[in-house]
This record gives sequence, C-alpha cells and structure tokens, in this order.
Amino acid sequence: MKRLVLLLAALGACTTTESSDVFTSGIYASITAEAKGDGKTDVGATLYVGNPLGLNFVQLSGDDRLIAIQGNTSRPMVEAMLLNVVSHHAEFATDAAGTEFEVVFDRQIDDGAPTSIATLPAKFDITGGAGAQSRSSTFAVSWSPSGSTDLMSWQVHGDCIEDESAPITGDTGSVLVPAGVLKKRMGNNIADQCDVTFTIKRSKAGLLDPGYGKGGTIFGIQTRSVIITSTP
Repeated sequence: MKRLVLLLAALGACTTTESSDVFTSGIYASITAEAKGDGKTDVGATLYVGNPLGLNFVQLSGDDRLIAIQGNTSRPMVEAMLLNVVSHHAEFATDAAGTEFEVVFDRQIDDGAPTSIATLPAKFDITGGAGAQSRSSTFAVSWSPSGSTDLMSWQVHGDCIEDESAPITGDTGSVLVPAGVLKKRMGNNIADQCDVTFTIKRSKAGLLDPGYGKGGTIFGIQTRSVIITSTP
C-alpha cells in the first residue's frame, strides 16, 4: 500500500509539455519493442523534457508524430494518457527473434529523430517455478533456452505482496529468489496467500537516434510470466 501511495503521489506530480514548445535536442526518449509470447509486439515510446526524473512528459502537437515501422509495414503510434503520463504505442503481428522495429520521430521544427531501432532478442519459455512458493523459503524459477548475452530481470506483482523486481546476473536459465525478499503487503484485510504473477524479461539494447539530445534508452524485450501461489 505504501508503494501505491508513493506511486500515486509521483503520478500526481507529473506535468506535460506540448512538443511544439521543445526542440528534439531537449528531449529524452524511452523506447521499447515488447513481445509477450502471444505472436504480437507492442512498440512503445515515451518522451520527456530533459531528465526523465522530472516527470515532464512530451505530448505531441502540431505536425509532430511518432511512427513505428516493421519491414514494409508502417503504423502511426497512438497516444495514451493516464494522470499526465503520456506514452505512444503501435502493435505488430509478429514476435520473431531478430525482428527489427524502427521508431521515427517526424517533425518540422527540426530534423527530429528519424532512426531508432529495437531488435527482439531470442524467445524463451518459463519451465519451472509454478505452484505454491513460500515467502519464508528460497525458491527458483527457470527458463529455456538460456545462454544469451542479453540483459535478464524479474519482477513480481500480486494482491497480497509488495511488488518486487531485480536484475538477474547472466542468462543461466534459472534465478533464485531468497527467503524474505517477497513480503506480505501491509494493510487491513490482506490475505496471507494469493496468486501472483512472476515475470522474467530478456532485453536487448537497441540503437537510439542521436537526435534525442538528452539521450534515452531503447530495448527489444521478450517477456514471459508464470502464476505462483505466494504463501507465508
């Protein structure tokens, strides 16, 4: 609950700036191409004015537009807004390893950022870890195939526990979650156990257009999840 309150407070502090009021040299970009194993990929882009910690989101205005391209298919990225958090998305019906997605920031005020490329890493499946897992004991979650040089991480979310996440050292095919890392959520009427979603991500760094003068990140991501029953 405490994390939720802090998150809502942070979201409430967000501001937006129309893109016509800022040059690309003053923008930081966060771009992803994420596949979840259902044959589709969501290409997302979030633009910030300056440092993203300032939570000043860029809202497209005028002739400015974001376009996602895969092969011969081009799609306009559709804006979504939640409590002043602005993002842009386009969906493609492919999730094959090695697929490249290009994100174009097209505008007239300057040269924009015409070529940012995210490439999907190799697919994988979660092979172990489902079922009941005690928070007071170390447990393992495994996946296959492994052995890539890409970044690995995990995160977990559920109604009865605090959200947690962490990087995974190497792509070894398994991760150990130590006893006590998962904690029961504070508050009234919180169940001792519940089903939670445990997610593993494999992320490949992409190529960000240098037109974004404040820098940014770009990743192709394969995401897989398993349901675990979290018990005391």
